[in-house]
Order: sequence, then C-alpha cells, then structure tokens
Amino acid sequence: MRAARSWSLAVFALALTAPALAKAQAQDQECGNVDAIVRQAYPGAVAQGERSVRAGNRTLTLPSPSSTDPHAIVCRRWRGQPGLVLLAVPLIAQVRVDSTLGDLDVLVVDEATSKTRHRLRIPHAMDDDAVRISGISFDTAAYRLTPDRLAFGVRREWAGSSRPNPFMETTLSLYEPRGGALSPVLDDLIVRRSQGEWDLSCAGETIMIERILQMIPGRRGQDISILERITHSTSKEAKSGECGTTDQALAPRTIRLSFDGERYDVPRSIQRR
Repeated sequence: MRAARSWSLAVFALALTAPALAKAQAQDQECGNVDAIVRQAYPGAVAQGERSVRAGNRTLTLPSPSSTDPHAIVCRRWRGQPGLVLLAVPLIAQVRVDSTLGDLDVLVVDEATSKTRHRLRIPHAMDDDAVRISGISFDTAAYRLTPDRLAFGVRREWAGSSRPNPFMETTLSLYEPRGGALSPVLDDLIVRRSQGEWDLSCAGETIMIERILQMIPGRRGQDISILERITHSTSKEAKSGECGTTDQALAPRTIRLSFDGERYDVPRSIQRR
C-alpha cells in the first residue's frame, strides 16, 4: 500500500486493507458502515496506513475493538433515537511526548444512508498536556429537556502522569440536535474526580468526588438535580507492616441546574476549565 491514496467512492476498501476494514466495522457493531460514514463526512480525505486518515491538516484514527487509543473514532447507536448513530471524531493536529493539539467533531448520522444529519466541531477539545485525555465515550441516558426534546452526552476522561500525585477526572457535556447542527446545552460538568498524594509505598490521601445526575421538572423544561458525594481516603502503614485505608464520607449535597429553554448554566466550581 502506498503511504497515501485518494478515497474514491469506488475504491474505499480501498484505502484500507481488508483486515483493517473488518476491525473498524467490528467495534461492538455500533458504528454501522464506518467507511461510508467517514467517506461522506470527510470527502477530501486520504488514507495513511491501515487505520489513519488525513483530512486537511488533521489526522483521524479509525476504530478498532482491540485498541484503547484515545484518539480513535468512537461510535454508539443512539438508543433514544432508533436509526441514528453517534460519532465522536478526534481531529488531531499534533502529538508530542508531553502534549496533544486537536479538535473534536461530534456527528449524528443516519445509519441507513451513512449521511450526517447533525454536526458540531469543538475547537481544542482534544488539547492536553501533563493531564492527558485517556478516553471518550457517549452517554445515551434519557436527557429529555422537554417532552419532545432529547439530548445526548459526551464524556471525556482525563488522567495525570504523576505517580506521587495521581489524578483522574471525567467530564460530561450534553448536545441537542437543532436543524443541521448540534447545540451545546451542558458544558464540561465534572461528574467524577479522584485526586491524591502518596509516598509511592503506602502513606497518602485521596479525595474522590462523584456527581450523579437526575432530570427533574423545572419551569422551562427539565432541570438537572446533581447528588454530590465526596469521600476522603487516608492510607498508612500499621504496626504490623500492612497498609490500611480509612474512608470518611462527607455529607452529600444536592446541586440544581436550571434549564433556561436553551442550556444549563454550570457553576465554575464544578466545571472543567
């Protein structure tokens, strides 16, 4: 295979080897005809290698069931809207040892025709540094804004690179199809965070924050009720030499996000910046 070849409608199988195409289409059967979807969404793209695609000055990575590449396309059928497939497409501009630069395309695709119905490009959504993006996934819980308006979620997972100061975080954003576009209705709410410090042997402490969402009636649609749970864990070595951990759960609190008919305003204290 040459380093790069144009994708044509006739030979897309084309830019990929048969095994690579089979892997791309096998991801939990969630992507549908991924080659047709990518070909229609990025008509000027060219293939580079088995799973990489070049669209302008950005690189796309096709999905594979055996890969944990956080830069690979993620697909999921939208359970609340039969016949539609959700795609998150990282558009990577640059990857270095200590950082990544890139955007994220979020697509809603008609599974029968592979045509994109709704689309949003989120600039810099794949940018990271010492705290790296470790995964992207869809959340298709029933985020019903009003009786006839349904949103879906995109979760991004983050992980720090420091062993003495471990850090993990998951954020949730919600999007609603409007016309041919996707409109953000909730931006980067932190739904899970674990942050700590330890001596690489035993002694240390960790704070775990979890936020559980529930849709509740509001004045202009469905508000979001957030149950926040915080656990403080302390580890230390006992006289026996064994490492023991003590957990202390703080009193839970409830946070309410009101829907204004268009979006939810997320307090800065619980939002990733």
